[in-house]
Amino acid sequence: MTQEAFHKLVHLVMASPAKPPEKLFLGGMDDWHARARLAHFLAMPAVGKTEEALELFHSVVEADVDEENAEDVEEKVFALQKLSDLERKQDNTAEDALRHIDAAIELAESTDFLYKYILRGELWGDRWNIMHQLKMSQEAEEEVDERIEAYKDIPVSHVSYLYYGYRFKAMLAAERGVTLVAKDYMHMALHSMEIPPQYEAGLEKAFSATHDNASWILNEVDRATPNPDTVQWDI
Repeated sequence: MTQEAFHKLVHLVMASPAKPPEKLFLGGMDDWHARARLAHFLAMPAVGKTEEALELFHSVVEADVDEENAEDVEEKVFALQKLSDLERKQDNTAEDALRHIDAAIELAESTDFLYKYILRGELWGDRWNIMHQLKMSQEAEEEVDERIEAYKDIPVSHVSYLYYGYRFKAMLAAERGVTLVAKDYMHMALHSMEIPPQYEAGLEKAFSATHDNASWILNEVDRATPNPDTVQWDI
């Protein structure tokens, strides 16, 4: 991508409903941070420049980061995660998506930082879902069980690895038509999350469904669950 094309795309996203400030992109094409930030906005449905977003995200894959700087590490992890998310929705690129989420996990877990936005458990959840898409469900579930065993007894209450692990097992149980098991796993997932009081009634209603459409029940539970990005996590 040329500098001219880059700047045209900057002005395109600045005129979009998101209206990001121009200072986010001041580094131009020579700055991987600016390329990654522009790619995030280009990937938004309101902008719809997926191909350009993929090009810019791919240009970030080999970028060097300051591993002593939590924000720098987190920004690259987020770029890799979004690249993976875009690829898993494209035709014939799920294996690329798996490779890039693995790179995100490796970078995120190379430090002890408590990131502001990235959840290590969510990254693993993305990996397991991509593996499921690639017909690697058994391997994914084995990894989930390993993560649960590693983190279930640690002395903190809100563990993203457990939430996303049990959530994945609940999804598999729903697909297998085992409704009670799916509900049990979702209860276990929610025990790992901080649930504000205002969500409790909605969750109780979702879990109280008496029919056997497990996927519908899980969707209702998800709708009644607080956004994981908005609650406090210990790890």
